[in-house]
Amino acid sequence: MPEIEIPEPSPRDTTTLFKLRPRQCRYVISDDGTEAVFCGATAPEGSSWCPWHKQLVYVKPQARSGR
Repeated sequence: MPEIEIPEPSPRDTTTLFKLRPRQCRYVISDDGTEAVFCGATAPEGSSWCPWHKQLVYVKPQARSGR
């Protein structure tokens, strides 16, 4: 199966914790100790991350070998 190129999210979408809305990426891109900055790009229904950041934080489980 060919890999799909996933575009990097735009820095214009960044937001802070109290401005995050449903379906916005919750990947923390900066935390200076006073206020965390989140990616904010559109996240698919049921996901906390946009496709770009999901590929960074999610590891697909490997098939278990029989015992």
